[in-house]
Amino acid sequence: MKHFLFLLFITFATIGFSQTKPIFYVDKIKEFDSIAKPSPTNDLSKYFRRKIDANLLDNYKINEFDENQNHIYLAFKLSKEDKAVSIRVISPYSELNKSIADAFLNFDISKLNIRDKSPLNIYMLQILSRDGDKMIFNCSTNIIYDCYPVYEGCESNTSYSQMKSCFNKLLEDHIANNISPVVVKKAKVLGAIILKPEFIINEKGVVELKPIKNPKDSLTIELNRVITLLPNAITPPLRNGNPTRINFKGSVGLQIDSDNEKYVADVIKSKDSTLNPNSELALHFKKFIGDEQLKKIDFPFNTKNIRLHFSIDKKGKVINSKTTSKNKILNSNLVEIFKNFPIEKLNINSTNVLESYNYTIISNAYPVNVIQCNDKPDVYIAPCYDKHCEKSDSSEELMECFNERISAYISKSFDTSVRSKTNLTGDIRIYCSFQVDVDTKIINVKVKAPNPSIANEMEEMLKDMPSVYKPAYLNGVAIKSSYTIPVTFQLGDNIPEDPFKSLNKRVNRN
Repeated sequence: MKHFLFLLFITFATIGFSQTKPIFYVDKIKEFDSIAKPSPTNDLSKYFRRKIDANLLDNYKINEFDENQNHIYLAFKLSKEDKAVSIRVISPYSELNKSIADAFLNFDISKLNIRDKSPLNIYMLQILSRDGDKMIFNCSTNIIYDCYPVYEGCESNTSYSQMKSCFNKLLEDHIANNISPVVVKKAKVLGAIILKPEFIINEKGVVELKPIKNPKDSLTIELNRVITLLPNAITPPLRNGNPTRINFKGSVGLQIDSDNEKYVADVIKSKDSTLNPNSELALHFKKFIGDEQLKKIDFPFNTKNIRLHFSIDKKGKVINSKTTSKNKILNSNLVEIFKNFPIEKLNINSTNVLESYNYTIISNAYPVNVIQCNDKPDVYIAPCYDKHCEKSDSSEELMECFNERISAYISKSFDTSVRSKTNLTGDIRIYCSFQVDVDTKIINVKVKAPNPSIANEMEEMLKDMPSVYKPAYLNGVAIKSSYTIPVTFQLGDNIPEDPFKSLNKRVNRN
C-alpha cells in the first residue's frame, strides 16, 4: 500500500447475541421462541412475578417506535463453579433491570436444565414481552445458549469474551490489509473517517451482506467488498448446539495518512469550505500561533474545528469569550489572543446584547491544522422563555433566565406523590431532553429515568409546559433548538418538601 498508512480500530462492534438486548431478524424471534417456548404461566414467570414490584410493569411505557423493546432479555455467563455471572438486563428503566438481575441471583439455575455448561457460551432468557399496551412476565421455559463462530487463529480461546476479542482483532486486520488504496485515493480522504459495517454470518459460517442505510459512496462499497472476502468460519455460530445466523453491526474508525505530497495537496484543495485563511481575524491569530504550535494541537477523533464564542455588551465591549477547545491552556491562550484584536474590524453593527457570536478559528484540515475563519460570524440568540427574560442584559443572562424558568416549572409542576411508586432511595438522576420549535412549542420530549412512574410523570409534565415567548434564532432565522436537563430527584426519609436536590442551573444546549 505505497503512499498510504491505515490505522484502524473498532470503536463499537456487536454480534447479535453478544449483547443483552439482541438484534434479531423477524425469523430470529421465531427461532428464539420455538426453542425458548416463553410462557406467562411457567415457574420462572411466577417466580419473577412474586419478586418484582408490580408498579415497575404497570407503568412501563411501550415505545411504539422501537420493536426491540417489545422483548426484554436477561443474559449471563457461567463461572468455573457454574454460577451465573455478568448478569445483564436492558430495559429503559435501571430500577427494573436491577430488580430482575437481583432476583435472578437468588434463583436456583439448576432448574433451567442447562445442557451445555461452557465459558464459551452466553446464556439468554426472555423475561418480559409485550401484551397489547403493557409488558408482562413471559419468561423462557427453555434457556438459549449461543456460541461465537470460531475462526482460524481463535481456536485456542477458552471464553466467550476471548472469542469475541479475537474476532474483532481478525476483522480489524482484515479490513486494514484489504481495503484498496486506489479507492481511498479516488475518494480524496485523509485523517479520521467512520465506516459502518453491517453483515450476517450465516449457518455455514459464510458472510452475507445486509442492505446498508448509509449512502452508497465509494468507501462504503469498498468496505462491503472487503467484508465479503472475510474467511469462512471454521465453526459457524451456534444456538443451542445447532448452526444459526447472527447479525454483526459495528462502527469502524479509520485513520488514513499519506506521504504523497501531491495527493495531500489535492485532498486539501478538494475540500469545500467557506472558511478564509486570509481573513483579518485569521491573520491576527497567525501572528501569535506558529506552525510548530499548530502541529501540537490535538483534535478529538472526528472533530474538525475549534470555534470561538463571545458576546458584546451595551457599550460594545466583548464579554464572555471562550472556545470549544477542551484544553484549558489552549482555550485561555486563544481568548487572550482574541482580546488583542480590534473589535471594530469584526464589522458587527448590531447592538442587540442578546446575540452571541462565533467564529471558526482552527481547523483540522488533515494532515495539518490550519488557522482559518469565517468572514462573518454566526449569530445565535437563545430561546426567550417570557417577556421578563427578554429584558436580560446579555446572551448568557438570557440563557440563565431560560434555565431558571424551566427549573421553576419542573419544581412547581412535578407530582411528588410518584415517589410512593418506587423503592429507590437517595439521589435519583433523571435526564430530560426536548426541543423548542420555531413556533415556540415544546416538542420531542424524552425522559430517561430509573423508574417508569417517575419517567412518565416527568415526560407528561414537560409535554404540558406552555409555549415559550420566542424561539432560538441563527443568523436572523428562527430555528428548532434542542436541550438536555439533568435533574437530581431525592427519594427516601427526611428529605425536604421539594425533592429536587439540584435542578441543574444550566440547561445544556445540544
